[in-house]
Amino acid sequence: MRKLLIYLVPVLAFCLLNITSCKDESEEMPRLFRPSFIASSCFAEGNTVSLAWRTSGEATSYTVELSQDATFQAEPAEVQTVKSNKCTFSNLRYETGYYARVRANNEGLDIISNWTEYTSSIRTLSRVIPKILYAPDENLITENSVAIAWKVSDVNPVDGVSVWLADGGQADEKHFDLSASEISSGKYVISGLSPRSTYLVALTNSKAPEGAEKYNQQKFTTAGMPAGAVLATDGVDLLAKIKEGMNDGSKSSLIFQLQNGVDYYLSADGLPASSTGDIKLTKSIAFLANPGERPTLYIRKGGFIIKPEVNNIPEIEYFVVENVNVKEPVVAGGSGGSKTRLLNIGKHDAGTDITIDRFEIRNSDVVLPSSVLMMNDASDGMTTINHIRIDNCRVTGVNDTKYVTKQFGFIHAINKGSNVWNDVSVSNSTFYEFYISPGVFGALTAGVPAAADSKVSISNCTFYNWATSKAAYTAIGNFSKLSTPLSLSVSGCVFGYSAGKALDPGACNLTAKNNYCTTDFEQASGTGLSLIDLGLSDSSFFRNAKENDFTVIDFESVVYTQEYGDPHWITVQEY
Repeated sequence: MRKLLIYLVPVLAFCLLNITSCKDESEEMPRLFRPSFIASSCFAEGNTVSLAWRTSGEATSYTVELSQDATFQAEPAEVQTVKSNKCTFSNLRYETGYYARVRANNEGLDIISNWTEYTSSIRTLSRVIPKILYAPDENLITENSVAIAWKVSDVNPVDGVSVWLADGGQADEKHFDLSASEISSGKYVISGLSPRSTYLVALTNSKAPEGAEKYNQQKFTTAGMPAGAVLATDGVDLLAKIKEGMNDGSKSSLIFQLQNGVDYYLSADGLPASSTGDIKLTKSIAFLANPGERPTLYIRKGGFIIKPEVNNIPEIEYFVVENVNVKEPVVAGGSGGSKTRLLNIGKHDAGTDITIDRFEIRNSDVVLPSSVLMMNDASDGMTTINHIRIDNCRVTGVNDTKYVTKQFGFIHAINKGSNVWNDVSVSNSTFYEFYISPGVFGALTAGVPAAADSKVSISNCTFYNWATSKAAYTAIGNFSKLSTPLSLSVSGCVFGYSAGKALDPGACNLTAKNNYCTTDFEQASGTGLSLIDLGLSDSSFFRNAKENDFTVIDFESVVYTQEYGDPHWITVQEY
């Protein structure tokens, strides 16, 4: 037993010495806690992310990582090691979510803390793109080329141009590097384009942050006519060729080329005061012009009409107007009132259903006392229009109070038998000075057929003094009586003065975002649409609204920087 104690005592003493030593060392070791983020100081501005955190014990520095991967398994996008409790990451990708984490370091003791991850991603903002690219001059667009121009600026340097098909995405994008002389001149001619194709063009800067290489964007359509287009010299020639073509059984469609800058008075004698009368359509028809000074199609007391009959159903795939203005002539005899309209689909009986695939009006100034699409009578026969497109139009009324006592919706299909709400898009257009209009879509009745997959949208439009004679009228339309709600989207629109509401949505499945109004819009509250008040009057926001110039002059407003409203009025700022 004594021998055992002789061996055991030294072992116990050795263990006790080591335990005491470890205890002393642990007490002397600095404690390096994880830092914690200060949420109110973590934010994005443009493509910059700022972060801040609470300091930690014996830390001598902090390492911060940004990653697009929430698990941080991928290579970090950015890493910084700083001495203070804040840092800023610049030149990141715009409109991108980043995850952040931070740890404390003590280089002298060669120790680090665990990571602290920020609770959510921080998303960089959309780039506020300076407006330096001018809209292409239509007189400088050919079948295969376009001349573009931009404002030369040291602040926003340009060293290239990109162009791609509007409906093809950027997979087919073509890029052109600019020479020093082209850069300094602010001009370039893009060649090698396809005829009669719609393109998007943008300026580029190869030295800009990733994801921000493009400046601005403009849309244009090259010149060129489809095969079979017939040139018409004036209104008399056009009317004669329309009637002849409708009677020609060998033709399934009629396509007419109108000459740039020519006035077409659509009547038998070609005089402004003469009546157009009803022009019966039995097949597809298109009125087209090349880019440049637009021709004008003048209609008075009449228009085109489709009237299906038993055993005589017209086969009409499309009705298209492009690069052609549509107006009623101003004459001593006054307006033709509700008798003047572009396309009227007359009342028809059960068993005379008709389907039209496309109704389109693009790049047109429209000045009519009535509508472009008139379906005023409730029909037992069904008219279906699969797609309606109104794009890049300027629309105003003929406010002849003596002869224009009743107006209609711009697209007036308010009754039963009007199955036209499957796919309707009104975009990039301005509606102004139409005093007694019940709105772009009128006041729909309960009998309007609306499918569950209906899709109606108004986007990037500007409204001024539209539907002002009666406060009950709306700028967009009255859907309060619908028994089957439409899917309605209103986005990126701007409203100036109007005594009427913007919209009466009723039970519509309404989606609305980024819609703004001036302080002169009289019914901003309870308007039927959530509008953001710009805090500016018409005169402070538009260049001259009373003279129908809606160019936005407040270059700091979100409308200007994000290009809301009709983009026609978002122009390059001249210094």
